[in-house]
Amino acid sequence: MLKESIFIVNQLNKEPFLKNLTFPSFEALSPLMLLEVLNEVLTEIQPKYTEIIQDKTDEERVQEMINLLSMLEYEPIKECCDLQAIREGLDTNDKVVIYPILFWLLQDVSTLKRKAYLSQFTCEIEVNKQKEQIQKFQQTFVMYEDLQPLSVSKNNAVVENRTMQNNKCSLLKQKEMLHKELESLVKSPDILLKASRQLRLERERAKLVARQTTEQEEQLSQAQKRVSELEEQTKGHLVAGDNAADLIVELRNEIEANTVKVMEKLPTELEKMRKEVDALQKLAEMPVVTAAQLLEMKNQIQDVTSKIHKRTVKNIIDQSCEEDRLKSIREKASAIHQTNNLKAQELQDLKDRLAFVERKAKVSATQTRFHDAEWGLWDELKCKKINLRKKYEEVDGLKAERAHLQGTERVLKQTARYFHPLLQILEAEKDKTGPSDVQRKLERMAFVKNKDQSQTDMCELRRLKAMMASLTSYMSTLREERKAVRQQALEDRFELKRAYGTTALNDKLKLLKDENAELERQCNDKQALIETTKMKLKAAMFELKAYNCLEARDHTTKSVKAKGTEPRKLAILKEFTELDEAKNNLVKCVIVSTTGRIHKSLTLGLKLEKNRFKSARASLAHTSLRICWILCK
Repeated sequence: MLKESIFIVNQLNKEPFLKNLTFPSFEALSPLMLLEVLNEVLTEIQPKYTEIIQDKTDEERVQEMINLLSMLEYEPIKECCDLQAIREGLDTNDKVVIYPILFWLLQDVSTLKRKAYLSQFTCEIEVNKQKEQIQKFQQTFVMYEDLQPLSVSKNNAVVENRTMQNNKCSLLKQKEMLHKELESLVKSPDILLKASRQLRLERERAKLVARQTTEQEEQLSQAQKRVSELEEQTKGHLVAGDNAADLIVELRNEIEANTVKVMEKLPTELEKMRKEVDALQKLAEMPVVTAAQLLEMKNQIQDVTSKIHKRTVKNIIDQSCEEDRLKSIREKASAIHQTNNLKAQELQDLKDRLAFVERKAKVSATQTRFHDAEWGLWDELKCKKINLRKKYEEVDGLKAERAHLQGTERVLKQTARYFHPLLQILEAEKDKTGPSDVQRKLERMAFVKNKDQSQTDMCELRRLKAMMASLTSYMSTLREERKAVRQQALEDRFELKRAYGTTALNDKLKLLKDENAELERQCNDKQALIETTKMKLKAAMFELKAYNCLEARDHTTKSVKAKGTEPRKLAILKEFTELDEAKNNLVKCVIVSTTGRIHKSLTLGLKLEKNRFKSARASLAHTSLRICWILCK
């Protein structure tokens, strides 16, 4: 107790307490003063302690003090290990209880401060049941429980940071000391050189000693192996009962074997080693390669690599040309296959149409006018479906032909790109403008001609579209009128069904058959007229193409004769003219095919609209006659 009291007095006289106590004065303190000292120490550790015990009774104050000590992890001494005894001692302010507490608290105040501060965030809080029912309080309590482990981890990080800072300070001090020693050594270089020399000698001596020890250990191990082998041999000889004569014979055999090894095997190995040494000496005696030789070798390597690169590029170009040709062939085959499929589809549609017409002819004899109207609608829908399918087939055919023409155009461009540099070289050699200017002029003329033709085609197409729009508007009015008349006729049908006889139906069927035959004859005549106009147009296009080819050929032959170039140039010009002709032919074929298709689609549309108009007019006339007949009757 005396040592504890002296320690307590010394600590209370220091900051932050500064009590200016002596040992007798501390011993003479009353219990209330002693309790006040304890409260001051606890307040220094936990600043909120005075607020906690301000308005509480003695029992509650003692309980708060015990809770704070347990939170600070205070372990009671053996004399006061009972908790009830500690509570009573704190209640009566007994020195036997308070002195050990003060001694323990004053040993490490800073650590206890940190513990008390962290306990605010880590200790569990007792909550009343009434407060638990409040939702906002519940949320804050859950948030507090979630933040507890985070605060512990943050505190650990802060402690680690402080230790690292302390270590940093110590390392900086060591660094400064080493710098000072180094500066002192630099000021006296003789001492440093002498120390380095001694260090070098000691290291060499240590290496020599280590090498000697390893050699001696190896020799010792070899000697031990040899001794063990000799012991085993002696044991074997003793067991076998060998005498001196047998041992001499064995030694002679070993000597003979060693002599054979020395006389035959070792000389061959030595000869091989000598040859290797001679080869290495020759290699070392060879002159060193200069920078110029290295540069020359690099240039040779670059030339070889450039040749290899050119060769690979040429191979790639050849392969791409072959692939383009194969692609064009495949596209042609696919186009032919599509045309065959289209023809087969058209044939199937015609068969279906024929079967439909036959079935309609069989059924129309026994059905009423209402059924005839239904069949007419079905026929109209079928025609629309067939026309739509034909349009789709035409679009597919045009797409296939477009792909084929794109492939051929790509091949022609590649060949023209290949021959164009040669033509430019020849023109530069002769200082004359040849087929390249002619080609540019022809391309310009063809472009202008195609532009004019496309403009005329677009004007014609607009005119036809306007005509179609007017026809559709007129047909829409006719359809509305027909719908009204049909509704009236359907209303009258039920009243006149019994009075209507089979003879009238037969007469009507004959009349319709005659009208149908007349319409088919007119359609065939118009179709023949269209075919003849197509043939004339095709013949005119072929004549135009032949005239253009002859004109281009005459022009090229005249230019070649006037210039008098070499055979190679003539061959190139001939190939170029053939390419130009092929290109012009392709363009003209495309124009002819597109104009023919447009004309065909327009004629088909006009034909269908005319047929619909005629059928509507016939139905209207028939219904008007029927209404007049009913009224007259």
